Amino acid sequence: MNQNMKNKTANVRHRINIASRARLLALLWSGFWLLAILLMLALLWLPYTQLHNRSILALSGFAAILAALILAYAMRPRGWTKRNAKPKNSVLLTPEISPSLYKTVESLGRNLGIAAPITVSIFDSNFVYVEATHHWNGKIKDLHVGIGLPLFGTLSEAELASLIAHEYGQFFAGKNPLGPWVSRTRLMLLNALTELDGSLFILDIVFRSFTRMFLQLSQRIARELEFSADALAAQTFGVVAARAAIEKTHLIGPMWSSYLEHELNPAIKRGARLPIFDGFKRFCKPTVKRAMVQAAIQYAANRPISEFDSCPSLAERVATMTPGAKPAYPPLANCLYLLGDEIAAENLWYAQFSQQKLRISSWDNFGVQILQSQIQLTYTNGWMNPEKLAFSELVGMVRESDDLWDKIRPDAVSYLSPQGKRNYVLAALEEWAMACLIHRGFNVKVSPGQAVSMERGEQVVQPADLIIAAVSGTLKSASLKQYDRPAEAS
Repeated sequence: MNQNMKNKTANVRHRINIASRARLLALLWSGFWLLAILLMLALLWLPYTQLHNRSILALSGFAAILAALILAYAMRPRGWTKRNAKPKNSVLLTPEISPSLYKTVESLGRNLGIAAPITVSIFDSNFVYVEATHHWNGKIKDLHVGIGLPLFGTLSEAELASLIAHEYGQFFAGKNPLGPWVSRTRLMLLNALTELDGSLFILDIVFRSFTRMFLQLSQRIARELEFSADALAAQTFGVVAARAAIEKTHLIGPMWSSYLEHELNPAIKRGARLPIFDGFKRFCKPTVKRAMVQAAIQYAANRPISEFDSCPSLAERVATMTPGAKPAYPPLANCLYLLGDEIAAENLWYAQFSQQKLRISSWDNFGVQILQSQIQLTYTNGWMNPEKLAFSELVGMVRESDDLWDKIRPDAVSYLSPQGKRNYVLAALEEWAMACLIHRGFNVKVSPGQAVSMERGEQVVQPADLIIAAVSGTLKSASLKQYDRPAEAS
């Protein structure tokens, strides 16, 4: 009983501490706007005096007007309606589809004093978000909770619930309405600072210094809100579940985003309906991945941290929950039964693509059933028809790739850099090599994350390796003749 009383007292003091700091920031925020208005007026005063005294604008007057317009544009309100941008691809859930999930979400809301209607949706990223619309008097009109699809395939029910509790805690900031205000204001000022940086020269030094001071002070509050949200999740669903949830999402985040960008979404655009979770499991296996995919995973995993990043590191969050502990990356679980089962979850997700008439396939058959015929169709007509253009020309085409842009470029307007254009041409030549090999009896073999293979009997070749060899100068045109041999009789 005494320990519970101590915990309650500590929580109250923590909320008071956050609230007092947030009120201090509210005063600084008022000063921020006053400074911005005074600076704009000061800038406009120069052209006003020139017109009043001389009836003509000097160059300095035009420069002052431009500086004032830049400052006004940078200060425009934005990012105030929602804490997170609503994902483009999302599917609304109903209580009938997932009664247990709705029960958890609504129970958390009631504990925070939220009586407004709550809706839940799934979307294609690896996090949870909470957003609300408000009445004119500031009270919440309705609440929406978005849950990332991959979380159902990697977390247990308790772990998923702890993530939702964390977002509730961060959104409502311990029932302190200034918490969300701090987050929105930081976002606005970060955008303003980015747009102003170096644009107003000496005139805005004071303003930018004030903005940096606000961000540095508010960073402490934002970090405390993050830790407070972790504490709410741990108190509600246990430290083990709360820790496992943040460790797993940190681990699978880079993998999922790369899988989505380089495997699943391109397959959907080609009209295929493939097993989502089976593909992700294969993608996560410790196999050698193609260079583009590996680079995307490494970039996402090692994302540069902003000077004003308010989110503590994973190590800090884990150590705060369990003093002395380090991230352990527990084994993956799943709570797909909250959506029915794995098949029901994928049916829900693919329902939004029904107008595209996706063709059901598997990752093992995707290459032969769908990808192969599309590649053949792409090069049936035109100067790159494999029946007319010899496969041995691949080496020379790679060496002259910079000159092929105008012949291969997409129909849409392109703003690619020279290196981007070269990469586009090399990708097109890799696909053309696949078309040539298909013409010679090879079949397309796709494995999530790995380079596409072409198979004919026991003969296996990766078109990507041919392009790499041609770029390095180690591939000879004569060596491509080995692929002209007919397939061995079975």
